[in-house]
Amino acid sequence: MPYQARAQSLTSLHVRSFTEAIDRTNLRVGEQLHLTITAHVDERVLELDNVTLPNLAGFDTLGDERRCTASSRGSDCTETLTLEPTVAGDRTIAATIMDAVDARNGKPSRFSTNTVALRIASAPPHFPTWFWPLLWSIALAILPLVLVALAAWALIWGFGRGKRAAARAPYVAPTPPPVPFVDPADHIRGLVADLAREPTRVRALAVRAALRRLVGARDEETLADLARRRDMTDRVRVLTALRAIERASFCEDDRVAHAVTEALPSLNF
Repeated sequence: MPYQARAQSLTSLHVRSFTEAIDRTNLRVGEQLHLTITAHVDERVLELDNVTLPNLAGFDTLGDERRCTASSRGSDCTETLTLEPTVAGDRTIAATIMDAVDARNGKPSRFSTNTVALRIASAPPHFPTWFWPLLWSIALAILPLVLVALAAWALIWGFGRGKRAAARAPYVAPTPPPVPFVDPADHIRGLVADLAREPTRVRALAVRAALRRLVGARDEETLADLARRRDMTDRVRVLTALRAIERASFCEDDRVAHAVTEALPSLNF
């Protein structure tokens, strides 16, 4: 009875994708990463309820940004957490959980994202405050000796090189061939064609990487960060393509081919 009562309070949703991704897989203790949870539902919603984040023990949470964008195709909802690891080692961030009524069958259901793995190295060594002044004093003491040794070596080397240069003709370096120009749009069209023939996650990730390079996205920038950039106002087409390929890149394995099929109309460059 308690579960049935709780089920009556759940939202009825057509959940098309529910994924979890990080922007860095290798970092040090004290550095930051972004954990992004992305969901696409057919309904128009302002926020997603009954979402349970994974246990983030070993991380400090520095920020949490939530956003839902509704359109005629439903809603794209993201939650981006800024995390700072405090413990070194190989870590796996568990799946995010969302409870909702599955609108396809009317039953209360639990949806879960994928997990993500990362490697955290120890923080760089911290030297005491007296170390650098001492090192600087030692460097100043030996600098004159180093300069004298370098001057003597340069004199000897220059004299020997001058004698060798007189004995042979001067060397003229060959001119390197020009690097052919590759149109980024042509490159993306080729990747999309490969994706259409072979709808795999590897092909989808290659298209995603090429689109992010096209707009100059930094590693730490999420899709939401790109949408807020001023220079993206005239590149709505690229943002639409990025949203489409994000679902195909990070959805469940058995939904990759279907997600690629849905994304292809938005990738026509």
